[in-house]
Amino acid sequence: MHVAYREDREKKNREKNGENCPKLYSNTGKKHGGLWWTYLLSLFFKLIIEILFLYLLHKMWDSFDLPRLVKCTNVDPCPNTVDCYIARPTEKRVFTYFMVGASSVCIILTVCEIFYLIFKRVFQRAKKWKRSTKRSVSYSKASTCHCHVKSEEKDKSQPRCV
Repeated sequence: MHVAYREDREKKNREKNGENCPKLYSNTGKKHGGLWWTYLLSLFFKLIIEILFLYLLHKMWDSFDLPRLVKCTNVDPCPNTVDCYIARPTEKRVFTYFMVGASSVCIILTVCEIFYLIFKRVFQRAKKWKRSTKRSVSYSKASTCHCHVKSEEKDKSQPRCV
């Protein structure tokens, strides 16, 4: 949705300012800026939903195990305890285990993706910061270049550094 929003904004900008106007985004689908944050927040939201689903399923059925027989008490119109049999409990148990396994794999992959995105961003920022500090430090040629020392003494000409 965020990419669609960017593309729509880009389209409106072209309609308003003409086809030759400068673009608002270099690449509307690239994950940087607001799109990166939107994607990261959607991953956290997905993670919370998956964990909540597993927690509620665990609370509803003790340890994801469906019983064959449930004793129903105080169920209208019956005044006594009634035995309620669950149809096909083994199939439902297998399906529940499959869902729990798939949900667990999704949780693991989502956590890995969150860490990947965060560490990738940290390393990019560190690399960018390292490059900017290298550029900001400047040295004079006289202090770093020693290849012309002998030639300067002989003919006092310009340095011949390569």
